[in-house]
Amino acid sequence: MFLNTLKPAKGSHRRSVRVGRGIGSGLGKTCGRGVKGSGARKSPNVRPGFEGGQMPLKIRLPKFGFWSPKKQITCEVSLNDLNKVEGDLINRETLLAAKLITQKIKFVKIVLSHKPNFTRKVEVVGLGVTKGARAAIEAAGGSIQVADYSTKAAERRELSAKRRSAKVKRLQDKLAAEGIQKPAKKEKAVKADLAAGGKKTAAKKK
Repeated sequence: MFLNTLKPAKGSHRRSVRVGRGIGSGLGKTCGRGVKGSGARKSPNVRPGFEGGQMPLKIRLPKFGFWSPKKQITCEVSLNDLNKVEGDLINRETLLAAKLITQKIKFVKIVLSHKPNFTRKVEVVGLGVTKGARAAIEAAGGSIQVADYSTKAAERRELSAKRRSAKVKRLQDKLAAEGIQKPAKKEKAVKADLAAGGKKTAAKKK
């Protein structure tokens, strides 16, 4: 093999189609662009997804809520599944060791089972717990140290509710003090002047 004998593989390089070289070439005159219209121009400026004016696909398809990235790293563990955990400490590491969650899970919440069957005295640390699960764990003599993210989320919800109630109260107090303010009625003379001014404007336009 020599440098002067090297050449690309057969079929890897194809000659480009040279349009507009006469009607007999098969792609002359309109060069495969049809006749007139936006697609026949040099720069049609058509946005992606444009379907010629008909209802585009992105609008025809139904819309459903939104996709939360946190859902991919969040998991719920039932109360009865805690029986599989060895030891009295329940946290993310022990749940991972018991294969109740996977490595990618970062946020865990313990929920009450349909038929609770949990009587162990355990200590829950760094996890979210529902009201029913909390009552069942505390009834069995256990203790709960809720995760910081659950506490902060509850504080944000409480603050939002306080702000909303304060805003509603301000509006109610203002309405009680001032009453419903209706717009003042215009006098007949003012209405006549406005009507005359409108007629003059229309006459000028003509």
